Amino acid sequence: MPAKKTTLPQKKILPPKSDVVFKMLFGDERNKDILIDFLKAVLNLSEDEYEHITIIDPHLKRERVKDKMGIVDVKLTSKSGKIIHIEIQVLEQEEIPERVTYYNAKMLTSQLKSGNEFDTLKKTITILITDFNMIQDNQKYHYTFEFMDKDTGVRFTDLIEIHTLELQKIPRETDHTAKYDWLQFLKAESEEEFDMLAERSPAIKQAVVEVKKLSQSERAQMLYEDREKALRDEKSRLKFVLNKRNKEIIGRMIKRGDSIADIADLLELTVDAVEKAKKELEL
Repeated sequence: MPAKKTTLPQKKILPPKSDVVFKMLFGDERNKDILIDFLKAVLNLSEDEYEHITIIDPHLKRERVKDKMGIVDVKLTSKSGKIIHIEIQVLEQEEIPERVTYYNAKMLTSQLKSGNEFDTLKKTITILITDFNMIQDNQKYHYTFEFMDKDTGVRFTDLIEIHTLELQKIPRETDHTAKYDWLQFLKAESEEEFDMLAERSPAIKQAVVEVKKLSQSERAQMLYEDREKALRDEKSRLKFVLNKRNKEIIGRMIKRGDSIADIADLLELTVDAVEKAKKELEL
């Protein structure tokens, strides 16, 4: 009898919202059509800006040894020289607005060489995608920030533009935009979801094909797993820091005479958690 063919199990599809997977997918020159379609869905640029897209080194150069080295997920220039960088964040961090502002400032200042005039500066555009709610008390999932007068809406300069896209705020019902479909693609995890989204547009269908190819790559799997381990370690570190800070605050409040219930309410903890911290602090 002929030997039975052994079918190797399919690897789990890598999630596009992982920054390392996002970079391998959208930062690849061979996938430029996918990148352009995503940009068109999010930005309001003229069609000719996409005629010549150049993907460039995502490292933000340091001018001095003590300067911070920034790394964005995907960085590119448009036909007219506009600088666009895309960053995706799955781990909630308090200083993201400050960091994005810093990156934009670095991209502006790094353009000026000796003898250059300010009118040579090119617009910088940030697209920040988060897998958590960054802007509270509003369910809008796409914001566009510019330098404007808060009363009249008069624009001070158009040199900086920041877009935020919050995956957790995407409604269940489609708003019938290409932007909605792309964000659903980034959120997708199961093969069924990917196959359904592939029917939405040729570009998303191509993106689904490419992410499935990546998912079969040993190197891509290894990079993804290394990144996931780093994120788990960072979550543990942040949890440790938060618990330590909470304990310090609980200790001060108990010594001040605050009730367990008031402490729990203020720190958004359970009464049991505060009681446990009190016991550990031997108060």
